[in-house]
Amino acid sequence: MADFFRRTDLLVQRVLRILVVALFLVLALLLATNVALRLTNDLATVLTERGFNAAAEAVRGIIPIGSMHWFDEVVEMCFAAMIFYGSASLWAVKGHFCVGDWISPRIRNFRTGSAYRLLTALLGTAFMAVFFRYSLRLTLHSTELTTVFQIPKSLLYSCMPVSSFIMLIYSLADCLREGKALLRGKSADSPS
Repeated sequence: MADFFRRTDLLVQRVLRILVVALFLVLALLLATNVALRLTNDLATVLTERGFNAAAEAVRGIIPIGSMHWFDEVVEMCFAAMIFYGSASLWAVKGHFCVGDWISPRIRNFRTGSAYRLLTALLGTAFMAVFFRYSLRLTLHSTELTTVFQIPKSLLYSCMPVSSFIMLIYSLADCLREGKALLRGKSADSPS
């Protein structure tokens, strides 16, 4: 059973990382395309203003200048998903900064330190449970559509309950690990 959880953990982490990198690449590609189209449009405008209409038409012919009126909508979806899934990825590997990283090593008594770590894990779990509940409610009750593509906004919002659920599961695992360590009187990382 432990092997199943370890493999599932590795799979979840891998999928989250791939998803975040893919979303980042989409955002980078959209940004580069938007900048290139604006610069091309500006070049064609300057050429037209200077009387070089043939050159402006050549620029427009080589690089068709299209409208990216949908740009904001796609960026909003990709950016939100990248942030929330990236947070879940960091949460899974304990990559977030936390005050506990500074306080916990300074607590000399093992039981006090373990109780402190359990308390912080419980607080994180409570936050994730509240966040999951309200983000799921928002997602399920959303009836709006995006302006350009008419995609349900619930699809945009879905990254919040999915990522918070993943973080909630990892938080619960942290609580169990720290609770066992507190009861045993030794570190959760030390061999049994």
